[in-house]
Amino acid sequence: MSGVATSTGLAAEELDRGSGETLVLLHSSNTAGWMWGPQLDGLRGHHLIVPDLPGFGGSSQLAWGSVAEAARHVASLVAEFAPEGRAHLVGLSLGSSVALAVAAAHPDRVRSVFAASAALAPPSLPARFASAMAIRAWNSPAYWRGTGRSYGLSGEDLELFVSTGSGIRRQTAEEIYREMRAGTSVGALARVRAPVLATAGGRDAAFVRQASLARLREALPSARTAVAPGLHHHWSAENPQLFADAVSAWTSRGEVADGLADVR
Repeated sequence: MSGVATSTGLAAEELDRGSGETLVLLHSSNTAGWMWGPQLDGLRGHHLIVPDLPGFGGSSQLAWGSVAEAARHVASLVAEFAPEGRAHLVGLSLGSSVALAVAAAHPDRVRSVFAASAALAPPSLPARFASAMAIRAWNSPAYWRGTGRSYGLSGEDLELFVSTGSGIRRQTAEEIYREMRAGTSVGALARVRAPVLATAGGRDAAFVRQASLARLREALPSARTAVAPGLHHHWSAENPQLFADAVSAWTSRGEVADGLADVR
């Protein structure tokens, strides 16, 4: 992949320009664009743009403002680098919230949305407690190492996770968690006009796997929802091939891939 210089200062990598329709891959809240490495081979044939959101990785010099502000950065990135100024948006967790915000506020920039593990409903009490504990341990390398191992990371990937996490300001995490605790309103989601497939791991937290998918269906009756059986919140890392196949099936054919269980 090669880096691109963006007009907004957002760090981004680009792969296979001119190969097909553009996919923008939006990372979760404690990683950066590097997390998509295992999916890249499975997504060849697409033009890929992989940014680091404000406050993360190569964009750590930019202060995190809000999901809406991150969405403005992504919309500008699409306008600048995607042929015809439109792209399919693929997100995980925080990245899914940003993808849906782009689709709601900047509809002309979005072909479709693949939203994995989106926390759209307010989190449960256990999830709030876990977030509070994470904030308290934010500057501890042991926290990042333990979290990385829980995602199945090892070797160089684990070290990259630890170094990236250590570069995320605690204030950034606090602001993101504060916004996520409020959830995304049905009214905001209802402004999305692009086709949406929302997924979750079959063993994800109930407020993601059940309440968040239900909130999306309430706001967008035409949206598709599915789960990846037996997998967790970061199911892209647990089964990279299934994730890449699911993204390709949705963005190329508007279909839910084999291996995912359709839910309503």
